[in-house]
Amino acid sequence: MTERILELLKTLSATPGPVGRESLVQDVMKSELGEYCSTVVQDKIGNLIATLDGSGKHFVIVAHADEVGFLVSSIDEKGFIRAKWNTQGHMPDLRLLPGQWVLVMKEDGFIPGCFAVKTGHIAGKEGKSRIPTYEEVFLDIGLTSRKEVEDLGIHIGDPIIYAAPVEKVGHHVCGKSMDDRIGLVIMIELAEKLSKIPAGKRPKVTFISTVMEELGAKGAAAAARDLDVDGVIVIDIGLADDHPGTNGEAGISLGNGPVIVIKDDAMHYSHELVRLILDTAEHEKIPVQRAVYHHYLTDGVQFAMQGQKVAVTAVPCRYSHSSFETINLKDVEMTINLLEKVLRT
Repeated sequence: MTERILELLKTLSATPGPVGRESLVQDVMKSELGEYCSTVVQDKIGNLIATLDGSGKHFVIVAHADEVGFLVSSIDEKGFIRAKWNTQGHMPDLRLLPGQWVLVMKEDGFIPGCFAVKTGHIAGKEGKSRIPTYEEVFLDIGLTSRKEVEDLGIHIGDPIIYAAPVEKVGHHVCGKSMDDRIGLVIMIELAEKLSKIPAGKRPKVTFISTVMEELGAKGAAAAARDLDVDGVIVIDIGLADDHPGTNGEAGISLGNGPVIVIKDDAMHYSHELVRLILDTAEHEKIPVQRAVYHHYLTDGVQFAMQGQKVAVTAVPCRYSHSSFETINLKDVEMTINLLEKVLRT
C-alpha cells in the first residue's frame, strides 16, 4: 500500500491547485473516486462530491483540494513581480520565501521564477542580520520589462505556487501541499477499501473534496448547507512539534499515529464522534495522538455551524505551509486503517 500511497501523493502534489483554481486537482479526484463511487458531481463553487452507496449510517469524509500560495499583485517597469498571499488573514512566513522556486500559473501554462531579496554583498552586515520585510521580497522570472511579462501572458491576479517535488527522505516524505493532498490520498484509499464491501454491509459515505479551505473554508460552507448526516470526519494535517526549536507543547510526533484534534481556534469537536474514533483506535490497537491546537482550523467549522457532528483525524506534519512539508507514510497507513474501522463500525 505504501508505494501506491506515495505515487498518488506525488501525482496530486504535482497537480497545481491554488486557492480558487483547484479544477486540475478536482479532475484527478473525479477520475479516482469515479472508480468506486456511484455518483460524482461538482457544485458551482467547485467542490467535488462523490457518494458510495450503502445501507448503514451516512458519513461524510472531507479533505481540501487547495494549496497555499500567492497571487501576482503588481509588475514593475523592470519586469519584477510582487506577490500577495492567497490565504486568509496572515501573510506567509517571511523566513521561508527568499530562494524559493515557484511557478506562475497562466491561463495556458506555467512560468518558473524565484523569490529573491538583496544579496548579503549589497544588504551589508545590518541587512544580513534581520529577516527581510514583505516589501523587500520580489519574484524574478528573468524578464526585463513589464511589457515582456504581460506579453508572456502573466497578469495581476495570476496564482503562484511552490515548485517543489515530493521526495522520500529517510523515513519520511517531504514536499509541497501535503496540506491537504495527503487528505485526498486517504479519501481515495478509503473509497477503494469500502467499495469492496457489499453495499448491504457498509455505510453510505459521501466524499467531499472542498475548495478554498485556506481562505476561510468557503467551499465547505457551500457543501455544508442542507446536509443531514450521522457524522462528518475531516482529514487534514496535524501540526507536529517534534523537531528542534519547539517546546513540544502539542506533543505531536511523526510516526506515532494519526492526530485526533479535540479543539482548535474555531471550535470544540463533537465529543461523541471523537469518542467513537478513540474507542475504535483502542479496540483495534491503532496508536493515536490527541491534540489541542491554536493557530489552526479546518473545514469542520462550517459543517458544525450547520448542526453536524464533526471530528478531525489528521496526519502529523512538520513545517506546515512551506514547500517542504514533511510526513511519515506509517501515519498515513494508520489513518486509513483507523477510518476504515470507524466507518465499518
